[in-house]
Amino acid sequence: MVSYILIQGYQDWRGNAAALAATAAEILKPVGAEDERLNERLVRYYTQAGILSRPERAGRDAVFGFRQVLELVAARELARDGWPLAKIAEWNQTADERALLDLIDHGQPVAPLPQRNEGSVRFPETRRLALAVNDDPTADLELYAWLAARGVAVLRAYSTAQALALLERARVHVVISDLARVEAGVLNKRAGMVLAQAIRRQGSDVPLVLYTLDKSPPVKALALALALEAGANYVTEGPSDLREWLQRIGL
Repeated sequence: MVSYILIQGYQDWRGNAAALAATAAEILKPVGAEDERLNERLVRYYTQAGILSRPERAGRDAVFGFRQVLELVAARELARDGWPLAKIAEWNQTADERALLDLIDHGQPVAPLPQRNEGSVRFPETRRLALAVNDDPTADLELYAWLAARGVAVLRAYSTAQALALLERARVHVVISDLARVEAGVLNKRAGMVLAQAIRRQGSDVPLVLYTLDKSPPVKALALALALEAGANYVTEGPSDLREWLQRIGL
């Protein structure tokens, strides 16, 4: 996996297709992921296929930036894990920069494989898989490490829309969502409840737990009542309580 700190050093990077290929190769080389296919021709093909977002134009020249660096590194990582190009394009198009950085830094726990009697490609069911929804990429890392130590892979989403998109392709065993988060630049104090309602409207009964940072009993009681009405199974204000609940449901 590529270091988060290493790739953050390219935030101001700009260049043409050949330079983008060389930069991605430079990033991947220290982790033993040398890629002979990384060249200007591949960059142009990925751009046409929608795997890379369209570059800016400076006259007749195409100018790529940090976003395309993330997309190209993520694409090559996912390609090595067996992802088909169409699914890589779908992921890159829906992921924001934080999601791309997280995938590059931590790796992707599941790879999509064809399912029997289905015309589309979906994520396969893993033994245990959790979907964590939080707008802060640095939050809850200790919880994710605890889950990983118990053999639970963690998919991460940073918005309600991204979480719902992942749920269409991955069969998860629990959803862990913050109660409030920034959505489209605006703090939504009911974002977790909106997610719970959307999941239940889809007919899913996946266990869902919501976080609230407010530890006062009246606020927690109100949040619990509203969350249960929205379709959540539990509300917690701390990691210890959450771990106990996850153990009670078999994780």
